[in-house]
Amino acid sequence: MFAEIINFGGSIRVPKNVEIAYSTPLLLRDTNRLILVDPGDYVSFNFLEEEFEKRGIALEDVTDILLTHLHLDHAYATKIFPNATIYIHSAYKNKPYNKFGLIKSKLYLEILGSWKNIVEIDAGMKLFNDSITVFHTPWHAKEHCSFLIESENMGKILYTGDIVMNRVEFYDIIRWLRKDDCARFINTIGKKCDYIVFTHDEYVKSSDYFRG
Repeated sequence: MFAEIINFGGSIRVPKNVEIAYSTPLLLRDTNRLILVDPGDYVSFNFLEEEFEKRGIALEDVTDILLTHLHLDHAYATKIFPNATIYIHSAYKNKPYNKFGLIKSKLYLEILGSWKNIVEIDAGMKLFNDSITVFHTPWHAKEHCSFLIESENMGKILYTGDIVMNRVEFYDIIRWLRKDDCARFINTIGKKCDYIVFTHDEYVKSSDYFRG
């Protein structure tokens, strides 16, 4: 499996409680499959289009999409990939999407209505010839999962999802300023990986932070 980070995710806050957030899309190639992890929101469309055109990839070529969880900044872009099977934890079904507000409800229902094929994932599952291990990490959302990806070019990649959104949160965790389940998970699994990819920041090389 070959891994490429399409773009670094980010989060921008402006006055009056306005936030623009978009996730880090990870592109994985595995034999005859083209897999995307957390493709992003509508603000991701420009760089997705640019990077796909560079690689000669059509929207119809994406076979599978892995979602850490169902929030707009991670999942809204799923609707533009017509042939993709969606992989997500079953807890996503238990949310009252029709009660999320006038606009957000419409957008969430639009996403759900666009999904043709869904595979429900859970802790311990191995996907795509055992190249991806699923961890159920429900500290950000009940359906939230993180992924350990075995790649040919980047070694072991921990895709955290929003349990660790950026390097600031990561620094607190590795210094044990946090001692919750998330901190224990990252300090245990992260040190076994080559790279840790955050959903709203640049990735880090694990050996730069974990010693021994």
